[in-house]
Amino acid sequence: MESLAQKGVQCKETLADFSAGDTVIFRSHGAAPQIYEEAEQKGLKIIDATCPHVRKAQKTAAALSKEGRFVIIIGEKRHPEVQSIKAWAGKDSLVIETADDLESLPVRDKFGVVSQTTFEAGKFNLLLYLSQEKRSGDYKVERTICTATAERQEAARKLAGNCDAFFVFGGKNSANTRHLAELARPINPRTYLLQDASEITLSMLAGAEKIGITAGASTPQEIIEEAIVAMETMEELLGQEESMKLHIGMIVEGTVIDVTKDEVVVNFGYQSEGSVPFDQWVQGGTKETVAPTVNKGDKVTLKVIASENQDGLVVLSKTRAEADQAWLKLPEEFTDEKKVVTVKGLRAVKGGLTVAYEGLTGFIPASHLDLRHVDDVKEYEGKELEVSLLEINPEKKRLVFSRRNVLREERAARNAAYKEERARREEERKEAMDKAFETFHEGETVEGTIRSIVDFGMFVEIAPFVQGLVHISEISWDRSVKPADLYKVGDKVEVYIKGLDAEKGRISLSVKALQEDPWQAAAKNIHVGDIVTGTVLRFLPFGAIVKLNDKNEGMIHISEISEQRIEKPEDVLEVGQEVKVKVLRVDTEHKKIALSITKAKEDAEKAEMSQYLGKKGALSQDLGEKLAEVENEAN
Repeated sequence: MESLAQKGVQCKETLADFSAGDTVIFRSHGAAPQIYEEAEQKGLKIIDATCPHVRKAQKTAAALSKEGRFVIIIGEKRHPEVQSIKAWAGKDSLVIETADDLESLPVRDKFGVVSQTTFEAGKFNLLLYLSQEKRSGDYKVERTICTATAERQEAARKLAGNCDAFFVFGGKNSANTRHLAELARPINPRTYLLQDASEITLSMLAGAEKIGITAGASTPQEIIEEAIVAMETMEELLGQEESMKLHIGMIVEGTVIDVTKDEVVVNFGYQSEGSVPFDQWVQGGTKETVAPTVNKGDKVTLKVIASENQDGLVVLSKTRAEADQAWLKLPEEFTDEKKVVTVKGLRAVKGGLTVAYEGLTGFIPASHLDLRHVDDVKEYEGKELEVSLLEINPEKKRLVFSRRNVLREERAARNAAYKEERARREEERKEAMDKAFETFHEGETVEGTIRSIVDFGMFVEIAPFVQGLVHISEISWDRSVKPADLYKVGDKVEVYIKGLDAEKGRISLSVKALQEDPWQAAAKNIHVGDIVTGTVLRFLPFGAIVKLNDKNEGMIHISEISEQRIEKPEDVLEVGQEVKVKVLRVDTEHKKIALSITKAKEDAEKAEMSQYLGKKGALSQDLGEKLAEVENEAN
């Protein structure tokens, strides 16, 4: 960009900065369809420098979308190339960068897959496999990874394995360049990602006989040429320095020549050989643990930690060299401050907890160990903890993590997911309820499933997302029975729809309405005029309540208790007393039965007198009855 600026080519942020007739160059990462339209509307002359491979990916994504497929773009979300491809794919598309992104992949019948042109092939294949595992369907896969990129990545792998130090030059924000370094580092720990020659240091070249160099696709050739010249110059200086003086802290490359009872002996090109104590080979190492793993001729990167010892050997450390390499890699590893890594708790110290991370010692302040206040930091010793970076300073060897920030992010994610799910379910419930008020009618009997039982009743689902309340008073005719005594969650039950209130969104149900009233069932055997035996239960100011059977009670009005006038029922009756009563009325609607002791006695007396009555007109007849007969005969 600096080179272009010197030649008069300016970089502008938006098309609004151009005037009609200006020439606009679209960069190799490509642009969205609407950008082309806007440029043409403004009357701009377009020089399209979009990479042909990117153009192919854009058109492929658009074609897959037109086929009615949901387009999956495998690549880095923030990369401008990926953003341009997504613009061509349209709204019905999703960028998949990590396995976590698969949670947002919708259920569809047909999918189309394209990739970022500079994406790593192995990672693409893995994410494609996971996508197909997550969502089954008809997949049409278009592998739009640039062949030049794939070849460059493969060449980087081979070169990294055949050199002592490996350098990748290019913009650190370039995905293409970063991928090269990421691929090479597992093969060669001495892999460095540098912007240009100014970042090369003597320690990077120390002990390296063979140096490998590669660069990102967009790295200018002059950057590479400057780096080669700088390395050659620094190598001469390094050779002069080493021939004059070996300094503590220097990183060297050595070859194992022997293993003694105390150490690993190495040749590292100095006038004296080097000694690596077993505990400097690996942390806590001993001869028993180290010797079986070391062979003569093994190559190893070491750090000078002391001058020649009493045996004339320079003291070296493999663990410290590895730690230094780890410190160099850390800034690249944590370009994303929210990146989550796993550390292991070591020791509780003043103010927090020391932790181990990839051979380095870091620190978690006590205030960042949990969301709550931590009283005993020791409980975290020996535990593996997920943390994010809080502070990093390679020069001071300072590495500070936070577990609290990770827990906050997790909690926020859970809350967001819960709110989203709750809103979705509420919308589904509302739609289902609206449909229910159109489908169901009062007076219907339907089958439902008990979803919850509460003190005041139970909720029964009569359709997906549609629940109604069976109030406790509508569960059984026996008011002493509780819902939990009869049912449990998950039971199927038939219910009667008592009421539908669309305005309030409520549905009233009843189980009792489908059952025969026990009172009325028992009252079927009680008829007006029957003489029955009952038991006095209690008294009222105006009468007495008599139990007729397990379900029915009747009332004797005070005027029907005795032929003589009484002040209160207790004057002639007792609770628990058995009495003969006559049924005067049975009101099934209001569940009332009227009884009479006096009428029962009159009937009993008549029954007793009837055996003494002779022929018609006998004197033993009731006088009133006799007079009535006479009157009838006269008529």
